[in-house]
Amino acid sequence: MDRREALRWLVAAAGSRWLDGPGPDRLLAWGRYVHTRAQRPGEPATRALDAHANRTVIALAERIIPVTDTPGATDARVGLFIDRMLADWHSAEERARVLDGLTELDARSRARYGRAFVDCSEPEQHGLLVVIDEEVAELRATPPDQRPGTPADPDDHWFATLKFLTVWGYCTSEVAQRQTLGAFPLPGRYDGCAPYPVRPAGDA
Repeated sequence: MDRREALRWLVAAAGSRWLDGPGPDRLLAWGRYVHTRAQRPGEPATRALDAHANRTVIALAERIIPVTDTPGATDARVGLFIDRMLADWHSAEERARVLDGLTELDARSRARYGRAFVDCSEPEQHGLLVVIDEEVAELRATPPDQRPGTPADPDDHWFATLKFLTVWGYCTSEVAQRQTLGAFPLPGRYDGCAPYPVRPAGDA
């Protein structure tokens, strides 16, 4: 899987509007930068998530990208990536929406299984996330004027945000770049066949 495949994952996770701002190359480089800063000595364990929310995010991300014959989200330290993105990149409103979503996830898990999401089995966690993912997909297919009580843009749904951050954090982690994508070190920009100005004869 090459860089273009990684971008396809990102677009599939949350829609192309996430690529409109910094551009795809900077998006990938930026993710790697966040990983590097988050793992510096002396950095706090978490900044946006409390202990329970952090455990929930780690479990959720692992269900989205589980370990198989390649590393999963936990191996890629996606939970730490999400915490740093929520703390430093997302607005207070966006961060609150995600945290409220984690509370909603636990409430739905208790209603369905009688326990918090992190205390459920992997098949139970997967089953609940599939239901929520289908709900987000349905929102995307619903006209805006028929979405009362939901974010104006379905990509702002708390689960859509976490799903995208999971894929972004995974694709830009060193372990995934080495063992899954086969694209480490992360390439920078390359402009092939760039125009070369030719000076008139006699110019210094």
